Amino acid sequence: MQSQSQHGAIRFACSVRGEHGAGLISHGVPFRLVAESRALLDLMKKHAPHGSVPSDRLPADARRFALCRAQRKSGYELFANEKLLENAATLDHALILLGGHMMIYVAEHAPEYVFLHAGVVAWEHRALLLPGASHAGKSTLVAELVRAGATYYSDEFALLDSEGRVHPFTRDIRMRRPGAPDQVPLPLKQLDGRAGTGPLRVSMVVFAEFAEHARWAPEAVTPGRAVLELLLHSTPVQRTPGRTLATLSATMRHARAWRSQRGEATVAARSLLAALATAGRPV
Repeated sequence: MQSQSQHGAIRFACSVRGEHGAGLISHGVPFRLVAESRALLDLMKKHAPHGSVPSDRLPADARRFALCRAQRKSGYELFANEKLLENAATLDHALILLGGHMMIYVAEHAPEYVFLHAGVVAWEHRALLLPGASHAGKSTLVAELVRAGATYYSDEFALLDSEGRVHPFTRDIRMRRPGAPDQVPLPLKQLDGRAGTGPLRVSMVVFAEFAEHARWAPEAVTPGRAVLELLLHSTPVQRTPGRTLATLSATMRHARAWRSQRGEATVAARSLLAALATAGRPV
């Protein structure tokens, strides 16, 4: 339970009375959710990062995320500790923003993993990383690979440990609707897919950004160049650059890297699974 003084800043910022709170831990990162009603708190918990678990024992300095109705205008306000992070016109939008801020916080502070923006699948116990920024087509390619029989590990973050192994982050795949910025969940069962259950060595890293009418023509990327490009997609690099670099270097110790723009996901998926099966070059 938080003390009156610990809640005070949130009360002042949100003008919330009768607060409800919940402690959570995600991938070793503790944080607290604060809301003005039990119903709102339950909605906030549904948007917590994949893998979050309840905890009644949080450190005094655990980050507090508060969501409340704006007092002087319509909509909602999102706070982290005393700082206003976002204003949102609707509750749905506020919850999406909250989920994003919680995920970034966990990715930046996870003590045992480097969070890398990448899709991940496995084939015959060989892991494939697909690094890329938002809108690069990661989720579409991951979904196509899973349809073709690959084991699903993640569509957004690769969780890498200090030995360079990748761990499952098996939330529902999030697909963007044509012409819309928001995402809708695609449950794994709709793809007849299966989820990964344990860490794997990374065998292949492929930088494969979508471009309409692009020709699939993979070219080799040196391990050193691959590490430099992976740094650009690593969430904690500014906080822990040394640890991040060491983790990515360990990841590339057992992997080969390739690059190509891609058009239709089916062509790239067939090529990548064939290459994983033989530990060869994708063509």
